[in-house]
Amino acid sequence: SPLQIAMARAIFLLSSAAAFGGAFQQGGGVRSSRSACFAEPARISRLLESPCSVVSGESGATVSSAVAELARRTASEVSKAGDALPFAASDEAAVEVWLLRFVASAAAKGEAVDVAAAEGAVRDSIAWRLGEGKAIVEAAREAYDKATAGGPGTWNNEPVLSAAPFSDKIAPFVGPAKLLTLRNARGDGLVYAIRAGQVDDNALMASVTAEELADFFLYAKAVNERVCAALAARTGRLSEVVTVNDLSEVNLFGDASFRDALSAASKLGDKIFPGLAGPTVLLNLPQLVRTLVKIFTPLFPASVQQRLKFAKYTLASPETFLDRAAPERAAFLAHIDSILAS
Repeated sequence: SPLQIAMARAIFLLSSAAAFGGAFQQGGGVRSSRSACFAEPARISRLLESPCSVVSGESGATVSSAVAELARRTASEVSKAGDALPFAASDEAAVEVWLLRFVASAAAKGEAVDVAAAEGAVRDSIAWRLGEGKAIVEAAREAYDKATAGGPGTWNNEPVLSAAPFSDKIAPFVGPAKLLTLRNARGDGLVYAIRAGQVDDNALMASVTAEELADFFLYAKAVNERVCAALAARTGRLSEVVTVNDLSEVNLFGDASFRDALSAASKLGDKIFPGLAGPTVLLNLPQLVRTLVKIFTPLFPASVQQRLKFAKYTLASPETFLDRAAPERAAFLAHIDSILAS
């Protein structure tokens, strides 16, 4: 029945709400938050100094020693990756931070770090960058270089959007009125806002295939990886992308292949670009979804509950968000901070 279909899609929407894990800058830089209260991204130095247990390893290890062992095991692959990585492979500090992303989640949860598993993940990430995803990461690198050609703190979004895979088909449906990445006050991560209800997914999916849309969003993640790498180097924090998804007017009867493509890109992106996806804030849930939240959220693991926040908030016009000096923009970012810290 229509109600059963709507409920099924509402459950899917809730379970995959973080699939929009990154898009394009429309005004430069940005921020994030992590959790022991989501106040801000973790300090890299503090993470590295933290004690941790290592699977099949000696006692007394630290995250730094686990990362050092991971670096030793993957040195050859990292060297071969070259500019497929978001930094120079010869930059030891940047390599350390990138490898840290492969073990940070387990270490932050107090779980044993599996260096062998992390080694496999690093190899898989590099293999994708040099193989199936080569065109995507090369396009992201070139676009990032053009976007930041004006110097530190500058951003020209035109070359980023124009270089995106299948941009001519997709861009008309996901302009800045619908997808937006903002620079926050601290500038230590990214906040990615989407007006999901404003995306005509039926028309979009009539213009592109699910595979083309997935490549578009993987490219966005590759661009954001480079932004976060630069922010981490400048701020000393493990920069993330916080996703803010406004679900007001979302169509529960929309094209399911749209969310399928986003989910596929999100899952692969988490493997290729680990440690980028931060918390997700869902704004203005439809009544049916709000009801399901009350039922299903307690069943989620604690780690999922910590990284999923719900709130009501009326977003200002896209033009307002593009103005860095606009009070509405500052108010929005401050409100997201308060939600994440709650």
